[in-house]
Amino acid sequence: MRNLAYLCGTAADAPAITELVARAFATYTDWAPPGWRPPDLDAEMRKVLEDWLDEPVAWSLVALADAEPVGYVSLLPARTAEEPREFIPGLGHLWHLFVLREWWGSGVAAHLLGEATAEARRREYNAIRLWTPRDHARARAFYAREGWAPTGSEQFSEQLQLDLVELRRMLVP
Repeated sequence: MRNLAYLCGTAADAPAITELVARAFATYTDWAPPGWRPPDLDAEMRKVLEDWLDEPVAWSLVALADAEPVGYVSLLPARTAEEPREFIPGLGHLWHLFVLREWWGSGVAAHLLGEATAEARRREYNAIRLWTPRDHARARAFYAREGWAPTGSEQFSEQLQLDLVELRRMLVP
């Protein structure tokens, strides 16, 4: 296995993270409905990452193999869906967890998720939530193995053109 390193993500990493996320979204064609195309989020994603990654409320970790990003996770405080969007006390939001296909099954995703969970505990969140595509069986099975459970909440993502489900992991008994 190639040499792996894990570094906190910063705004300077936005271009590399954007490329990694785009490559990860491209794998959705494996299970998405016929005709589905990955969203073109490059400029938008890069701007959001540049705006958020250096903010104290944000946390991210990038997995590097031979200095190239192969995985990425980010954690933010959860916010309400309604405007004005306000932080929800005690609830973290796992915004992204992506690993390149060639690293699936390597333990990189579990490591990134474990580090994000540890960070959520340090931030004294009671729980973490995430939204994942409803039909992404591989992702849902991974999260179930890692202790996440569906809440029953669903929403349609205009950006992704996919149905999403909310999963949560409790951090306190």
